[in-house]
Amino acid sequence: MELSYRGVRYNREPLSLEVSEGELLTGKYRGQQYHRQFPRHIPVLKEKPTLKYRGVAYKSCPIIQTEATLQTQLAAITASANKVQSKSRSSVVPTATSTHLDNLRQNLERRLQVAKERGDEQLVRLLEEESKQLAL
Repeated sequence: MELSYRGVRYNREPLSLEVSEGELLTGKYRGQQYHRQFPRHIPVLKEKPTLKYRGVAYKSCPIIQTEATLQTQLAAITASANKVQSKSRSSVVPTATSTHLDNLRQNLERRLQVAKERGDEQLVRLLEEESKQLAL
């Protein structure tokens, strides 16, 4: 394929890469489902030259993902998320519930104190009824 960049012409041969459609659904656009495509085999890449930055040698390397590596990563992420969620839910729910009830009690006591200072008997009765309903 002949290309041109800023007036300089050059030829580029497209990479021939066989791809297979993955089983994982990537998304849906305008009613059409589409899947991610993965290479059937990982192509052999040319050795890249060693680069240097401030005297430190390094190589830049592209990351090629196949469907198998993506599925193993997804399974590992799901497993770790489930493990964290089950641990955190069991310890957080009781403390969150008790904290919530403590906050309700403090808020109700503060509102009751303000109503008594104002001398609003109707509001005091309503707050005492609220306290009985919440069983605080």
